[in-house]
Amino acid sequence: MTAPSEPKSRRSASRHTEEELRKRSHDLGERVKELNCLYGISRLREETDLPLGEILQKIVELIPPAWHYPEITCARITLKDRPYETPNFEQTQWRQTASLTTHGTQVGTVDVCYLKEMPELDEGPFLAEERNLINAIAERVSRIIEHHRARERVLEYQDELRYLASQIPLTEERERRRIAVALHDQVGHALAIAKFKLEDLRKTVPGDTLGEIIKLVEQIIKDTRSLTFELSPPVLHELGFEAALEWLTKQAREQHPITIEFIDDGLPKPLGKDMRVVLFQAVRELLINVTKHAHAQMVKVSARRTGDTIQIQVEDDGTGFDPFEVASRRGKEGGFGLFNISERLGYLDGSMEINSMPGSGTRVILTAPLKSETRELAGRGKPDEVITEGLKIRAGRAITVLLADNHQITREGIRALLEKEPDIDVVAEANNGRKAVELAKELVPDVIIMDIAMPEMNGIEATRQIISAGVSTKIIALSMHADKQYVLEMLRAGASGYLLKDCAQADMARAVRTVDSNLTFFSPEIADTVVEEYARHQAASSSKAASILTPREREVLQLLTGGMNTKEIAMHIGVSIKTIETHRQHIMEKLKLRTVAELTKYAIREGLTDLDSEAPTTDRSAKRGPP
Repeated sequence: MTAPSEPKSRRSASRHTEEELRKRSHDLGERVKELNCLYGISRLREETDLPLGEILQKIVELIPPAWHYPEITCARITLKDRPYETPNFEQTQWRQTASLTTHGTQVGTVDVCYLKEMPELDEGPFLAEERNLINAIAERVSRIIEHHRARERVLEYQDELRYLASQIPLTEERERRRIAVALHDQVGHALAIAKFKLEDLRKTVPGDTLGEIIKLVEQIIKDTRSLTFELSPPVLHELGFEAALEWLTKQAREQHPITIEFIDDGLPKPLGKDMRVVLFQAVRELLINVTKHAHAQMVKVSARRTGDTIQIQVEDDGTGFDPFEVASRRGKEGGFGLFNISERLGYLDGSMEINSMPGSGTRVILTAPLKSETRELAGRGKPDEVITEGLKIRAGRAITVLLADNHQITREGIRALLEKEPDIDVVAEANNGRKAVELAKELVPDVIIMDIAMPEMNGIEATRQIISAGVSTKIIALSMHADKQYVLEMLRAGASGYLLKDCAQADMARAVRTVDSNLTFFSPEIADTVVEEYARHQAASSSKAASILTPREREVLQLLTGGMNTKEIAMHIGVSIKTIETHRQHIMEKLKLRTVAELTKYAIREGLTDLDSEAPTTDRSAKRGPP
């Protein structure tokens, strides 16, 4: 038998139900596509590290799959005439669009196009839900644009704040430097000349009524020097960065019972003015941290060139610390701070690396870019013409002197002092270092009195160039500064003496006569300090020659530079004269030197002999032998 057929009404109801389910399933699928698109856009808003253009391009690619006919859908987002499109984009007549607005202003559009005609629906070929979707997309994209622009403004403000923060210490240093220079150039020089004039007047006034005034002026001059260094150590600006680091380590060593060593590779390291200041302050802060907190016994500061960068390393054997723990306290403690150093270096394209852990010491490496190889000449002011007015050549064997100083009042005072001496003749004057070099080569004076701080070229570089040119001129450094780093740098450059600008009248003429006689001369106020410094360098630096010379050769070198001749050394050691001559020949070959004078200069520079290694002299400020 055949089963009775299902009633027609029931079959119709079943088909209707199935169609309704399919429709609802389709609508649900469409809504899922829309939600996936909006969810993907929301996720992209969180990608704060991506550029805005890259985010907009990713959003464009999310749009077609969300439309009713994805296979023929293309999309474009336009932001201020900058389009972000799907690869198949083509603007057609079947187009749906929505505006992008930020803070009430239209800034772009979102466009969705079909690539061919489709049946008419709610909005042309588009559904009403697709109108809602494109509006929702436009609203979200507008918020993303606002968010990124706000973030860009915040980053700009942060950059400006970092710049301002980096400029505060530099501005402070410039102002300190300006005041220090004014103290040196105006107050210091005026006091030195006042002292000269008072001493000259003292000779004509009965008794010693001016003695107390002169002592008071001398004390004011010393206080001015100290204040100048406290405000802004001129060593950084006048002697160069490497010399400033050496001075800094010496200051720390003298103030704290710690062994502090400075090592320089000797290569040129040209730095910009701001970078010099930042690195100097950084090393100073690191040394302060070590001496206060590290409980270290030894600190090593090294400066070396690596390609186009300078690398400064400060290493100690102290207690160490946890860099991450220190970083967590950032902003909670005052002071320059390790991470403020890092930020300031970073703003100038430098970097800082910290290697430390509790109980294992600390090594901090500062890296910074170098300038071009063009030498940055120290000094201040505009270049002036060479001054030769009053040039006089006396008959007889007078000691010819060139004055190099950028202060006219100082030159006039020194000229007035020296012209009273019958055996000294001031033949010319120069008010900048470059002219001093030119005049030295042209006139070949017996002695140059060379100011250290001059425009165009400082006295150290001028001395170096004159000595390198082989000019047989003796150079006396002239400075307001009694700091031994200044003395050391001038001696390294080749100077034969060092005078303070407020020196006694008799010292000026005595210094000229002393260096002209192949002796060295230092103002009495600094003579003992210089001797002590060289004695200290003797122990530290003799190891440089130790790897080159044998113990016997070092002994012979010290005796030679101490003033003994070959016969005296042979008798002192107990060997033949020929043996000593052989030793001397080997020493010169190893050190690539040609004369005993060069040997003497090398020995003093390297600390193999000190300035007191001579026979006693009646003048304790004059030491035998060229520098």
